[in-house]
Amino acid sequence: MLNTVKELIRAPRIRQLHNRYLKALDDSYVSYDSWIEQKELEYLAGTLPNTDDVQVIEYKEIGRTKPVADVVLFVNDRHKLASRALHAVISAFNAYPDTMVVYGDEDEYNSNRTVRMNPTLRPEWSPDTLTSYLYMGNVIAMKRCVIPDDKEDIYELVLSATKDLNREQVRHIDYVLYHNDYTKTLYPEGVKNLNKDMYKPEGMVSILIPSKDNPKILRQLIDSLIGRTRSENDRITGVTYEIIILDNGSTPENKITIEQYVGEIKKNENDCFKGARYLYLPQEFNFSKICNQLASNAEGKYLLFMNDDIEVRDSEWLLKMLEYAIRDHVGAVGAKLYYPESKVIQHCGITNLRLGPVHKLQYKEDNRVYYDHASDKDRNVIAVTGACLLIDRDKFDKVGGFDESLAVAFNDVDICFTLYEKGYYNVVVNTTHLWHYESLSRGDDESKEKILRLQSERQRLYEKHPDLYMKDPYYHDYLTRDILDSNYTYAYEYEYDGSRRLLRISPKKIRKAFRPSQYDDCLIISLEQCGTLKYWLGPVSTDPEDDHTIYIGGYAFVAGSDNSCFEFKLLLKGENGDIYEMPCNRIYRPDLEINLDENERPALCGFSAIPDMSELPKGEYQVGVSARGLASRLKLCRFTNRYVLNE
Repeated sequence: MLNTVKELIRAPRIRQLHNRYLKALDDSYVSYDSWIEQKELEYLAGTLPNTDDVQVIEYKEIGRTKPVADVVLFVNDRHKLASRALHAVISAFNAYPDTMVVYGDEDEYNSNRTVRMNPTLRPEWSPDTLTSYLYMGNVIAMKRCVIPDDKEDIYELVLSATKDLNREQVRHIDYVLYHNDYTKTLYPEGVKNLNKDMYKPEGMVSILIPSKDNPKILRQLIDSLIGRTRSENDRITGVTYEIIILDNGSTPENKITIEQYVGEIKKNENDCFKGARYLYLPQEFNFSKICNQLASNAEGKYLLFMNDDIEVRDSEWLLKMLEYAIRDHVGAVGAKLYYPESKVIQHCGITNLRLGPVHKLQYKEDNRVYYDHASDKDRNVIAVTGACLLIDRDKFDKVGGFDESLAVAFNDVDICFTLYEKGYYNVVVNTTHLWHYESLSRGDDESKEKILRLQSERQRLYEKHPDLYMKDPYYHDYLTRDILDSNYTYAYEYEYDGSRRLLRISPKKIRKAFRPSQYDDCLIISLEQCGTLKYWLGPVSTDPEDDHTIYIGGYAFVAGSDNSCFEFKLLLKGENGDIYEMPCNRIYRPDLEINLDENERPALCGFSAIPDMSELPKGEYQVGVSARGLASRLKLCRFTNRYVLNE
């Protein structure tokens, strides 16, 4: 009876909270249709250029219609051109005189052509993505001087026209040039893969493996390497490989086990495998230094760095990677990695966000075509993981190898950034896959010490590459950079200023301590930013106060509960155990709505806060979150391993 009365009293309050939640969702929603129209007005602000001299040729007319104008616009269907597509293209040619080729973005109309939706946002010039498929899509404009006369297929024409062009000559513009019909393919029919026989790999590959105290998993890797990388495949004839292991301090027992195993590996001079070597050099773990030591002992023309917790799954994996590594313009080459015994993606290239380098599509099942073929086509990316990284020895030496000041994190990203800055293109091969038993080598990064080290190495990364802070040429500016969502999410869904619009609020000391029963792991917290505004804003920060102003953001939700009925607050625990509390700014997070149970109503579980800590004691504060039921007396709290410093 008592519970029934409680429910009757609580029901009107829950309805009120739900209505408030739904209104907040409506207020947060931004329509792509209106958002993109505003962007396009800004892009073409001012006097529109003359387009009378542009020649338009449909893809089906190539080979039958001779290009004669100075600028030729090739289009799959001229009736689907955006109304000001020609103006946008000519504006790009006028603004950048060295440009030879221009392409842009696309979207779709709904069935009655009243609402625009589903944009496809292209990367910057990606020559190796182009050899996988015609990623430029349905509109490509060219200067007449680069158009070949002997091509009748748009794909072959584009490959021929762009083969000797650089980043300044092939330009992507942030403008929608083409409107597809709803449910129609984004790419012209008949697109085929480039015949890769023109890239015939030859030479020795040195497979370089750092390892310590992992004899069982190391053996699994080497057995899979030798068992699945053999010269019976005539396409790999001419390629040989050696294996070098560097052990930085295994126990005596494990050292003996590894030595015995390496000694048992049979060398077959008639096969592509040319033997294995084991180097025992006890030292503190420094991934960069160990990799450089391995490289100095290698004899191969190509260096392949591999974690010891990899398992080879594809007999052509090495060939597929080498087909890119031998190209003069290619820097580092990586491979798609799955979590073991699954098709769950661990790595298909690294994306550079405001939050730092991340693995897009991580934890996603590789069972469908994701955004713009992000996981099923070989493509250019800003960086690849050092868990499996192939590079030409001369290019490795040219960039100075791995930076040994980055001992654990971001050393792979750093070398890829350096290669990009020197004009090379990094590639992830998504048409092969390996299994990665991630974190077997050194565990996770959840302790306070590891988090601080991670932050320090991230800062070092962007001090070295300030022009790449928040920049990724292969990740469109209209995709969000402010969250750790593993999907490809549009920026218009996150139309808020994540820092500046927030009021600085003074946290208040709580009078009544939380009871032990209120500390509950069902309160899930992810802090995507926990530091200074300077750390968050990076090089764009110009206000000296940003060096000292704390900004905290991320999301928190109560698993298994209706989160529209909870109020969340930020907690700061001082060194003396005092706890301070302040309200958070609630933020719309459609990624949570997609990834979590909709009955938990998680879409407004994002939060951000700028605590005014001027009246708080100096020192270090542990960050946490509290959740209070607005229709019940339930109160939960939890602290993270993240800290902020009140100087």
